[in-house]
Amino acid sequence: MSVISCPECSKNISSRAVICNYCGFQLGEATEDDLRVFRARKLRDRIYRLNMTSYAVITVLIGGFCWYWWDSRGFTQMSSVGPLILMGVAAIAYLVVRALLFRSRQVQKSMRQASRLSDDLRRNL
Repeated sequence: MSVISCPECSKNISSRAVICNYCGFQLGEATEDDLRVFRARKLRDRIYRLNMTSYAVITVLIGGFCWYWWDSRGFTQMSSVGPLILMGVAAIAYLVVRALLFRSRQVQKSMRQASRLSDDLRRNL
């Protein structure tokens, strides 16, 4: 077993791989089960990235709230418009990320409810 470069994305992959782990390029004879496992891994990775993005957006939202609190001197004075804009953008971004996460989880649920799941596919969902 050696490491080769994928012809599509130029990332290093195993010479035994039939599908590139990064871009999905088929290097050899890939079965339908191999393609399902690849899609399940991509979906799992997408859900993970969306969760991490959600946490980052919440952190920005909390940072905006702290900025608002600091700028208004403990809610005793009027604040500048900056923290309000930051909190508004973060709130909209949070809603968008959560909608994408909800849709991805619905796809994952439908994949889990498929009639026959291989051990590889079950492990990746």
